[in-house]
Amino acid sequence: MTTGILRWQHLSNPALVLEDGQVITYAQLQFEVWKLKEKLESRQLVFLVGCNLMPTVTAYLACLEAGAVPLLLGKNLSKTALQQLLMAYSPRYLFLPTDSAFEAEEFVVKSEHGTHTFYENIADQIDQCHPDLALLLPTSGTTGSPKLVRLSLENLRSNAQSIVQYLGISSDDRAITSLPYNYSYGLSVINTHLIAGASLVLTNASVIDANFWRLINSFKVTSLAGVPYTYDILLKLRLGKMSTPSLHTFTQAGGRLDPVKAAELWDICQMKGARFFPMYGQTEATARMAYLESNEVKRKPGSIGKSIPGGNLWLEDETGQTISAPGITGELIYSGPNGCLGYAECRADLTLGDSNVGLLRTGDLADKDEEGYFYIKGRKHRFLKIFGKRVSLESVEKWFVDRELTCAAHGTDDHLMVSVEGEQRPITKQLSSEVAGAFNLHPTAVNVRIVAKIPRLNTGKIDYLCLNQNC
Repeated sequence: MTTGILRWQHLSNPALVLEDGQVITYAQLQFEVWKLKEKLESRQLVFLVGCNLMPTVTAYLACLEAGAVPLLLGKNLSKTALQQLLMAYSPRYLFLPTDSAFEAEEFVVKSEHGTHTFYENIADQIDQCHPDLALLLPTSGTTGSPKLVRLSLENLRSNAQSIVQYLGISSDDRAITSLPYNYSYGLSVINTHLIAGASLVLTNASVIDANFWRLINSFKVTSLAGVPYTYDILLKLRLGKMSTPSLHTFTQAGGRLDPVKAAELWDICQMKGARFFPMYGQTEATARMAYLESNEVKRKPGSIGKSIPGGNLWLEDETGQTISAPGITGELIYSGPNGCLGYAECRADLTLGDSNVGLLRTGDLADKDEEGYFYIKGRKHRFLKIFGKRVSLESVEKWFVDRELTCAAHGTDDHLMVSVEGEQRPITKQLSSEVAGAFNLHPTAVNVRIVAKIPRLNTGKIDYLCLNQNC
């Protein structure tokens, strides 16, 4: 009985396709996974630093098979951030890119694996992780923060199977790694396709690279996953005029997609004979909580749809009472087998069990219509108090989006800052005055500035921390 997420039932099927055209079958992948599995001790923590390459995928699967607990980290992790995490969590093993020039007295080289080196901590004793803990992920795809999401094998399996069901993923499908592997959405693409016996084209190329589209067409990729920023780029690249005959499924998650753009993407997919699925999720829910059927995108603009199979969504008011009437905003609550065990902020937290029992308070504000379709209205905590007035940062950003301006709203209480990308409209004083008027704020509390480019995380989400630090 395997302890991982795969049943290894499709051994002759292609599992991975590398950029050079090499095809790795499930049998070959299983051999590499089990070879590394033998080097890992169950219930021990592994720092896995990598990207969308075969050694990274192999190490991830080997950890799950061995019952070890990987923390997935991006290759661009700084040395300072890695050291902070090492101090907070004291892992037994490190799996690092060989060119990272890592040195630490307590770690010795155990073996080499292609582009990666496997290290072991030679400390006398390291406490074991909780029996239910299978995976650690940074929150929202960020790296370096000591706050991590604790996930179980049941979380991974149940969510992957649910996504396979509603997207209809079969062994004939082939995805491409368009998102970081250590981002819950990107990892869900890997999990779902491998569980279904489908295949993955492994690449770190961006959607703006010509090679990315060469890989899609050369290897007949059938599905593409993207965040709102991905689709902003694809619309600018004129996705509708691109020749992508094999693509039949486009999925979107990772934040709110403007309903007008969603409708435009749906029209493009219709023209291509493809499907477009807007989805909703969080790392705390392993990946997905809700999805909107492709044929409902035009009828329910802006909706995240309904709960995934096996899950349940509802709304609660500030007193914790369930909201049953349509059109009333409350906090979106989720329950299901994919709800995480809880958070970790230090090594001792890895011994904790299930703190959430499948219940997740999303922190998102939403309402629903008469047919039970949910609509996100904003974040519970993405507000500023400007001279006593509560201002939604999502509402400010939407005000700019309606004027076809790319922006990020941030700041501190009593001071709203809006960073507008590029030289789209340099009259910042006029914009500041208009925003103040639109939200009934004193002009001295609003500052609009022009930035060359809004900083983003690897996931495509806006890096608000960086903006608040004026970087």
